[in-house]
Amino acid sequence: MTQSRHQSGFVLVLVLAMLVVLGLLAGSIAAVTSRLLEQSQQRAQAMQDALDMDSTRATVLYLLSTQRMTLGGLTVDNMVSGGEDGVRPAVSDADLESWLPIGNEVALDGRANQGLGGARFALQDDYGLFGVNWNPPDKLEKLLAQGGQPRPVSAGALFNRLMDYQDRDDLYRLNSMEAEGYRAAGMAPPTNLPVATPMELMRVIGWQQALSYLSPAQISATLTVEPASIVNVNTAPAAVLLTVDGMDAEKAARTIAFRKVQPFLSALAFSEFLGLEKSMEAPVAVYPAASGTLKLWPSHGGQVTLMHWSMTPIEDKGHPWREDYELIQSQAPATDAVAEPVRSRLFRKPVAARQ
Repeated sequence: MTQSRHQSGFVLVLVLAMLVVLGLLAGSIAAVTSRLLEQSQQRAQAMQDALDMDSTRATVLYLLSTQRMTLGGLTVDNMVSGGEDGVRPAVSDADLESWLPIGNEVALDGRANQGLGGARFALQDDYGLFGVNWNPPDKLEKLLAQGGQPRPVSAGALFNRLMDYQDRDDLYRLNSMEAEGYRAAGMAPPTNLPVATPMELMRVIGWQQALSYLSPAQISATLTVEPASIVNVNTAPAAVLLTVDGMDAEKAARTIAFRKVQPFLSALAFSEFLGLEKSMEAPVAVYPAASGTLKLWPSHGGQVTLMHWSMTPIEDKGHPWREDYELIQSQAPATDAVAEPVRSRLFRKPVAARQ
């Protein structure tokens, strides 16, 4: 009798142990399955994000190469302003020469737009950015002063160092440096070539500290290395508007609020709106440049792809545009709440990725 009870107890313990093992095994299988499912969903989402962004990129470049610009930005679907008759399709070459805003343009002021599928994009023309190679030191001083911090190197010295970094001689400008100074500071010597991107400014002695108040994303949204010495008041961010003579924070905010409703039709209209004296020495622009940046990112957030484009419609045997460089920037916020729809038939049908 006692032996039988011992055997029954042993069997019961064995069964319980097996149940525990099976439970743990089932839990492990469920966890692994859940993790694999999550990874599969992430891969599928990444594939769809890449497809949406590539499709949006190709569509925007197509629009840039086939549609005209107005004072309001990039037009879509070959529409023109018909004056009192409203907006109508273009019917003649004269229509294509009109700069008057239509109201359906894609703005080139860096605002977020809804791309194809879940992609988001933003366009910025170079006239809306600060041209570091083409603006004089007094303009650079106005830009850097917004950092609100003391700088051991003046704007004039920074400008001279940038010039010496790019030129091919070993002659020193005032308060500047050449290869020997870079080696003494433990930095790579000057390339003696034009800087290719705004981020290359970090390799010029003194510039990294001077721009430390800006993040890498803010640097690319503020500066350009393209030949731009005027400011497009229809597309420039507040930081660049503040480099215009007579501007302050309140006037910059008024400018941005006004142009969201109606772009400025002339430099004179801009000056009169703010009560500024028109200066021939510091002109402003109202028409976008034929070059700029395109940013792309997923609507749920993620890394931002930035590419610089230049329109080349008369380049012999070339494309109507050129991609000058491409950068990957930090995490983008989700912008579904603020992204504006593009009023073009090309953005109505997203493409689905194959599973």
